[in-house]
Amino acid sequence: MKRSVKRVSALLLMLLTAVSVSAQESFSLEEAIQYALQNNENLKIAMVNTSDAEAQVGETRADGLPQINANFGYTNNTQIPVNIVPANVFDPNAPEGATAAIRFGVQHQGQFGVNASQMIWDGSFFIGLKAAKTLREKVVVDELKVREDVIEQVTKAYYLVLVNQVRTNLIEANIATLDSTLRETRALYENGFAEKIDVSRIQVQLNNLKAERSGVDQAILASKNLLKFAMGMPVETPITLSEELDNFDFEYSASEVDAFSVGDRLELQQVEFLKRLAELDIKNTYSQYIPKVSFTAAWGRNTGNDQFGNLWNENRQWFTNSNIGLNISIPVFDGLRKKYTVERKKYQLETLNYQQSLLSNSLRQQLINSKMALDVNLERLAVQEDNLELAQEVVEVTRAKYTAGVGSNLELIDAEQSYKVAEVNYLTALYDAIVAKIDLDKALGKLN
Repeated sequence: MKRSVKRVSALLLMLLTAVSVSAQESFSLEEAIQYALQNNENLKIAMVNTSDAEAQVGETRADGLPQINANFGYTNNTQIPVNIVPANVFDPNAPEGATAAIRFGVQHQGQFGVNASQMIWDGSFFIGLKAAKTLREKVVVDELKVREDVIEQVTKAYYLVLVNQVRTNLIEANIATLDSTLRETRALYENGFAEKIDVSRIQVQLNNLKAERSGVDQAILASKNLLKFAMGMPVETPITLSEELDNFDFEYSASEVDAFSVGDRLELQQVEFLKRLAELDIKNTYSQYIPKVSFTAAWGRNTGNDQFGNLWNENRQWFTNSNIGLNISIPVFDGLRKKYTVERKKYQLETLNYQQSLLSNSLRQQLINSKMALDVNLERLAVQEDNLELAQEVVEVTRAKYTAGVGSNLELIDAEQSYKVAEVNYLTALYDAIVAKIDLDKALGKLN
């Protein structure tokens, strides 16, 4: 019975594992980028900001359209106010100094009406509308910048996973080779052709490789989580990658680098929009010196009666009122506030000019440094690739000598250790070169 339960449990575990593996999503780099462009939270926020800026244009435009309001009111004067007036106002025969208490009004009052206003001229409105449209253009560039950053993050994280996976494959191959060497050495020891210490040395090296494999497995998990975070994918979702490192293209055009203008970089476009907004802000302050003109109109009806029912039956009496008007607001003196406000905003614009110049120089330096970094890392990668081939050749020769009984155990261990170091150096140089190429593509504005 216990055996049957164990078999069923093992079968269920195998089924669950198979379902888990089949549920994993496989992504190429392009698919990972497209997924990120649809699901990354930072990009979603940028898209919301773009929609908000579009709504802000409509909100500002609405201030220049007619403003119409309707109102209806009913008042029940439960206690009508009493006014004290001279008695001779209503009774010429009343003695001098006598007063009379008069209630003015009725208990029930009703009114309804419509009023409208239309701005005829307001300099702040027109500048504000232009500023809202400029802001809308800026947030579009902001969204493109976030999009570029997302593509950069996903690309770097994607290749980090691939590099770690290659490192795992190399470690697995080293473990298989070393395990074979260990079996051979143990056989030699059992037959008296090797010492116990030779077996121990190889066993230690094998144990170290297995421990290193666990560390790389953890690195793969961490790099996959980093990739999923950049993609906007739930961290607990399994994921596999379908591309290989061999497909990475390190080629670039030197003439393209020389001809590229940093003015095309999104960062400079963002600052340029900030300058335009600052200039409009100054114009808006100046516009407050100009009079504002608006037109108003109102129409309404009102009634009153001591009997509530008489407000609505055939005895009702409603009276119409209406008016039109023209309002002109002329600024006279504000204690020189607008003067100093303009000065402060000009200083802010001057600061933006300096920041733009500084950023432009920084982006040019970034472009030059990215090209140099890629060239240096490609040279370093070529050297490490040669070193890896040489180290592999040394391992193969040393292992052949050891198997033939003309080489020592220490020589073999030293050769394999050198080969492992060469592998790590090669993979590090490979990822550094990949990052340098991605940085150059970003410096050239090619990620978008």
